[in-house]
Amino acid sequence: MVAGLDHDAGSELAWLDAAAHPNRPLEAGHVLRLPLWCAGKLHDYGHVTLALPEMFSDGPRRDMDADASHLNLRECCDWYFETGRELAGRLNDESLLETLSRGFVARFHKLLGAALSASSRVDTTAQKAKLTRVERALFDAGQHAKRSADAWRLARNAKLEASKFAARRRKRKAGAGDI
Repeated sequence: MVAGLDHDAGSELAWLDAAAHPNRPLEAGHVLRLPLWCAGKLHDYGHVTLALPEMFSDGPRRDMDADASHLNLRECCDWYFETGRELAGRLNDESLLETLSRGFVARFHKLLGAALSASSRVDTTAQKAKLTRVERALFDAGQHAKRSADAWRLARNAKLEASKFAARRRKRKAGAGDI
């Protein structure tokens, strides 16, 4: 996460920059690389201004709009969609939210299709290499659901039988119709 210092926060935040001298305040506009949780809190208090990382700039957004399912988002960040949503909310960036939403939906459809159509003997490592953590969890859940459905369908005792109550009722109705 990239955060730029506001004019009055340099003296209090010098310890966050390892390259800075601890006894000298940071200049206004100094750029810090901070984790999102820290940058978000400092932004809430008005100490820093947030800037979008490169992975959410115009180029990657165009790539996401063009063909989201082929992007390797794991290279960018394991929590790509969650991070983007958090940043878009803090920066009031509606276009980023829309891009992320469209991208997730496109990736989700392809991901679920691949998970439900892959057999248990197929190696899915290459498919899962491009997925974020949430997408990998969805892929694994889809494969588990497919395996469970296949096991249920192929089970020897998968024959459905009527309950004893339903069988007795059917016999009673059949006997009542003879009178």
